Amino acid sequence: MARRGVAKRAAAALAAVGAMSMVLAGCGADDTAVDENGKPVVSILVQTSQQQDMSTMTDLTEFLEAECDCSIEWNQVDDTQWAQQKSATLSSGSVDDLSIRAYHPADAQKYQYFADFKEELDKLPNVEAFLEEQPDAEGMVTTPDGKMYTLPRYFGQEYKASGQHLFINKTWLDKLGLQVPTTWDELFDVMEAFKTQDPNGNGQADEIPYAMRNLDMTGMGWWSPFLFLNSTGITTQFNNSPSRYGQYVKDGKIGNYMVEDEYREVIEFLHTIIEKGYSPKDSLTQESSKYYASLQGDNGVATVGLAITNTTDAFGTGDSAVAAQYEAIPWPASSEGVTAVADYSQDAGAFEDYGVAMSAEVKNKDAALKIIDAMYSEEGSILAKYGNSDWITKDGDHTYTINPDYFTQDANAKTPYLADRFAGWISDEVTLNGDTGAEKLKNTDAVYADQLAAVGDNYLPITIVPSDEDSTTISNNVANIMSAALTQSASWIQDGGLDDASWNAFVENLKGLGVDENNELYQKWYDEALKK
Repeated sequence: MARRGVAKRAAAALAAVGAMSMVLAGCGADDTAVDENGKPVVSILVQTSQQQDMSTMTDLTEFLEAECDCSIEWNQVDDTQWAQQKSATLSSGSVDDLSIRAYHPADAQKYQYFADFKEELDKLPNVEAFLEEQPDAEGMVTTPDGKMYTLPRYFGQEYKASGQHLFINKTWLDKLGLQVPTTWDELFDVMEAFKTQDPNGNGQADEIPYAMRNLDMTGMGWWSPFLFLNSTGITTQFNNSPSRYGQYVKDGKIGNYMVEDEYREVIEFLHTIIEKGYSPKDSLTQESSKYYASLQGDNGVATVGLAITNTTDAFGTGDSAVAAQYEAIPWPASSEGVTAVADYSQDAGAFEDYGVAMSAEVKNKDAALKIIDAMYSEEGSILAKYGNSDWITKDGDHTYTINPDYFTQDANAKTPYLADRFAGWISDEVTLNGDTGAEKLKNTDAVYADQLAAVGDNYLPITIVPSDEDSTTISNNVANIMSAALTQSASWIQDGGLDDASWNAFVENLKGLGVDENNELYQKWYDEALKK
């Protein structure tokens, strides 16, 4: 059973924001929780980064309290703490009145602690307007029973971009008189030239033709080398989708690429890169910090020829001479005649399915709903994501300019806004000037326009929402499949040894671990998603 939202926090791990915590006067005669001034009290759990501090966000907190005419008890927990505490919190039933960026629809299906927002939409006009403008938003949080236990959040149309891009050192390419490679064979020629012809001109053999990122052994993570599947015509969606666990769709049929010949082609391609010394042999196991450092070059001298990342900021920010050398390029085809495609994570880049959830036993429901609707207003969404007038100014109707300092704060500074942790909706009516990060991402994505068009309908929509029972089956199968598949794949990439016999045994093993069962279950929920 859900804990009442006004109870004093007992969980020591949740850091209460003391400056804003209300002194509760207890329950009123109608058993409604109120503060010492008789105002209703609503508790809100918010998951933040370690650089965010709710006590510095007084413009936001005062705005929300004014809109609800209530007192808010904020309970802040950072990402690391929440990863450790979420399961225990759900098992105990100790959920707050409202929770921001804490629970997914799958959590709400499994634990019946949350209210159905579809029954409350008449009190949430801003949320209704959001769902009307962005119908996929409703689809991505509507569970098979027709309920909507969480509200999604939307970063705005400028964030409808994939973060999975292939960059090349164009300065090196031009210096060596080479063209942008369009096939893997041409790419091998470029990497050989990068390795042997000293393109950075420092007289040292310190060039890394392709900086290969390590493998996340739980699934295909951001900037995984398996993004080269796009070279074979299989569309990836590695921002966040079942694609991270092998699923893909071709002509309406769900499959798992890890048992397909294209996956084997990529393994052999990556092994050749390692074998020829175009990537360090320890690439797949190196610390991420080493990978990131390599992209930045050595004392202003670029040392990397190719890398997969989101924007040129990965190579240096501001006036970085190293970053200026890189350009995104389309995915080279695995061979002549193959139509390469691009990662199709645009919707996942703009939407997330866990904006806010409300306890089914929220004591002051009217006040809680007013808070939610204020969060999804334009003013509330801008204030939460970008902060007050110190960070963003309103130029006119739906038009704003972001202060450049917003993007250049010290990594250890406490930020007085929720940024990408906000719950709300940046409408497509809104124009944001100066959002350099989004502009860079969007411009980089534009390089892939033709390859995105080539995807056609062969992508997994964000509105796939399996039932709780099927989610459990899928999740259990995925844990076994990914552990077996990625361990063996990493071995083949690093050390070789892949032949027909070992590949056939690999495929049979994965099928025995539930590949076919997951395909069938995802096919069912993919078909349902297309009806939404």
